[in-house]
Amino acid sequence: MDNSKYHTMDVKKCCETKLEITFRSGNELNGWFVLQGKKTARITIPKGRKPIPPKTYKTMAYQLKLTTQEFDDPLACPLSSEEYRNLK
Repeated sequence: MDNSKYHTMDVKKCCETKLEITFRSGNELNGWFVLQGKKTARITIPKGRKPIPPKTYKTMAYQLKLTTQEFDDPLACPLSSEEYRNLK
């Protein structure tokens, strides 16, 4: 688990660029991952630029239906949007 390497805005940017998630603003940033026109996974990211606690990192991975290791991959850049879609 690489939660200590990333801040909340790193996760948000990765989700926007690689997973094509659009976030709406509120108390937290909420966005949906869409697969074949259907909303399949919702992720909530805390607002602000701050380190991510281990439990929050694990929860964000779980929300996207990934293990923490699989969640580390798009943040570390080897997994493209197309590869992520093929995992599901």
